Amino acid sequence: MKGKIEGIVIRTVFNNQGWAAPCKKPLDDERCYICKRGILPGINGGNPIEENNGICYGAFGGYAIPEDKWCWEQTLCSEFFWRNIRGKWRQASRGMPVYFVFSEIDKRLTLWGRAEVDSIDNNLVLPTLLFKPFVPLPENKWIHGLTGEELTGEQWRQGHYRYLDDKHESYLSSLVEKGVKSKKKDIPTITSTTQDTLELKFREDIMDKIEKIAFKEGRDVKDLIREAVAKLIRERGF
Repeated sequence: MKGKIEGIVIRTVFNNQGWAAPCKKPLDDERCYICKRGILPGINGGNPIEENNGICYGAFGGYAIPEDKWCWEQTLCSEFFWRNIRGKWRQASRGMPVYFVFSEIDKRLTLWGRAEVDSIDNNLVLPTLLFKPFVPLPENKWIHGLTGEELTGEQWRQGHYRYLDDKHESYLSSLVEKGVKSKKKDIPTITSTTQDTLELKFREDIMDKIEKIAFKEGRDVKDLIREAVAKLIRERGF
């Protein structure tokens, strides 16, 4: 964080009821992939969600206050709060803009909403931000294909939120106002001049665990496998 802190961006999961009610037919909605796979411990205890008469159903996860639903997303735009499992909102302030994104299957982020902090309660078991009433942006105004670097200047791995410096808050504000993604040069990547392709097959339970780790750390599954192979080579002394 280089500049003055001017905002917050929160990463949620997708909700097909405008973040104001439990999802309908989530098992048929590919955008609900995180909940269907049971990736997050805070939603249904890290187990895949279920359906009850076509409505999403879960249970308390590892992070909840008794009166909370099984995910905060279903009450975000009706009860207007978000809690912090890591401690106090030390750099938040009243009137601060808050932006909301969700992760797509390709790990890119979609900007779907903006709110304003109404008050902060750091004395609860889970410190809580309360927002002024707001609704999601119209779906045709959502900004797709964003990266952590574009939002905050750094890769977004673990954690549900990031503070925004003045530069990045201004950038997100412009995205919301324009409804289109700004044109930016592609970030160059370094690749080896010679590569061999190796196809691997894993048991379903092993692949599920790898995907959960990848999501939690904000990384690609292939990166985790490359890391494991590199560690194996080092441990063998090559």
